[in-house]
Amino acid sequence: MLLAGFLTAGMLSSCSEDAPDTSNSIFNTTSEAKNGFDKWLQKNYVNAYNIDYKYRMDDIELDHSKNLTPAELKKSMQLAKVIKHVWLEAYVEVAGVDFMRKHAPGILLVLGSASWNEEGTITLGTAEGGLKITLYMVNWLDPNNVADMNHYFFKTMHHEFTHILQQDINYPQEYNLISASDYRPSGWNNRRAITDYATLGFITSYAGHSAVEDITELTCCYVTFTDEQWNAVFTAAGDEGRAKLNRKVAIMKQYMKTVWKIDMDELKQVVRRRMNEVKQMNLLEPSWMPLISKQTPVIGNAALQQLKNELRLQWNDALKNIEAHPHRCHVHDANLINILQLNNE
Repeated sequence: MLLAGFLTAGMLSSCSEDAPDTSNSIFNTTSEAKNGFDKWLQKNYVNAYNIDYKYRMDDIELDHSKNLTPAELKKSMQLAKVIKHVWLEAYVEVAGVDFMRKHAPGILLVLGSASWNEEGTITLGTAEGGLKITLYMVNWLDPNNVADMNHYFFKTMHHEFTHILQQDINYPQEYNLISASDYRPSGWNNRRAITDYATLGFITSYAGHSAVEDITELTCCYVTFTDEQWNAVFTAAGDEGRAKLNRKVAIMKQYMKTVWKIDMDELKQVVRRRMNEVKQMNLLEPSWMPLISKQTPVIGNAALQQLKNELRLQWNDALKNIEAHPHRCHVHDANLINILQLNNE
């Protein structure tokens, strides 16, 4: 009994000595107080969809090979409202809230700067296994410019979300046979003119990368393209290319309807309506206004044009890098390259 008592005392003493002293921790163990924007995010993102909208620079979430800067608070607030209205609630309206709660990514990370790649291209966004979507260039957000919002944010988001759905239940493999001989994982970027890829049955040049990127591009473009953009591809396609595109659209729409109960025509109209409603929305809650610094820098068209100029100067290196890494997802590089091409730059 006496021995047991000594052992117990020793164990308690040992446990006491091993207990961490949080008062002398080298890490910040305190949580930052939630402001008005945080509380809004808790209600409209975390509680509603279990999504963590990260607008602060969180070291553990960053790609340390890139020189990145945080998103301006005002732009982060505006984008949070726009994403909720145009993306989240569009799918909720068409497919139901349970669908979005089940399939939405757990983390949305927004960053202010572009993500420059070594070869001179810019990554517009990334997705990691359906768990996290990262959006860059948030400091260039213009809520009044629907075309730019689709180019820089929503085409990427619809693209990556389509991949998330495919990882759960794949699309019909008959789709892969329609353009099987024309996919070029290391040469899709050489089809620069609209006739180069449209005549082969591809909605964008990047759709010619592989079958999975083909149907994913077709899906996101069906939702984000204007009628003029869509019709331009089908006109340039010619009879043979148009026939392939129509077969692909039919399979894509059937897959989305049968598997996910989503009518793509309805989704397109809902997204368009909601995108146009953004211009009339109040994107800043009154309780957020004291948080916004009056000294917040505004990054406008001049800075964006500088990015385009730098990309244009490194065009050849970018193309070589794409060819050298054929199996990497290049949709984000392709989006910006397409913008330069569409603007004849």
